[in-house]
Amino acid sequence: MPSPASILALIALFVALGGTATALQGRNSVKRDDIAPKAVSTNKIASKAVTAGKIRGKAVRQGHIADNAVGPWKMKLNATGAVAGESSTTSTTPVDLGGPTATVKVPSGALVAIQAKATMRATGSNAARVYLYEPTAVPNPSMVMRTAPSSFQTRYSVPGTGASGADEGVTSKVRSGWIVMEVPAGTRSFQLRFSATGGTAIFKERRLTVAVIK
Repeated sequence: MPSPASILALIALFVALGGTATALQGRNSVKRDDIAPKAVSTNKIASKAVTAGKIRGKAVRQGHIADNAVGPWKMKLNATGAVAGESSTTSTTPVDLGGPTATVKVPSGALVAIQAKATMRATGSNAARVYLYEPTAVPNPSMVMRTAPSSFQTRYSVPGTGASGADEGVTSKVRSGWIVMEVPAGTRSFQLRFSATGGTAIFKERRLTVAVIK
């Protein structure tokens, strides 16, 4: 039989080889140096556990983002607003008929490309008119489409303007184009507004698309 001294020596050896474990007491007791390097892997983090408030300002830089990981829609560089329902106005000055509206974030020095579409008509010998409006970039609504027929006609915006009193825009979408302009940096909300030269102007299937060109 081993002597008591040998038994104590073996116990001491087992303790030395196995190390010691200390129980963590209470809440908030796990500290940074309690976690081994690389011990917390991706699959150990709960979904949506890391929120924006947990990321230090400017900690995520361009080199940390994979190519094509952030699409332009995530940065609000493109936006489209559409209204399918029918609306009408007798106003001879531009009014808001409930959109469409498209909001984008414009970086400093960037350009904005805009395209509008609307199906419209006017009663009597009058014309329906569509304007582009943005409180900062286009504070005075600018006409981008106009049509006089009493039956519905779909028109698309194009750069430039027609002769005074002539129809604006085109009826062929393959001949439509982008209106490109420089606007102040910041969040910009573009909107279509509407008027009639007289009588009643009726609009439907309205769409506005805005894209930022960096």
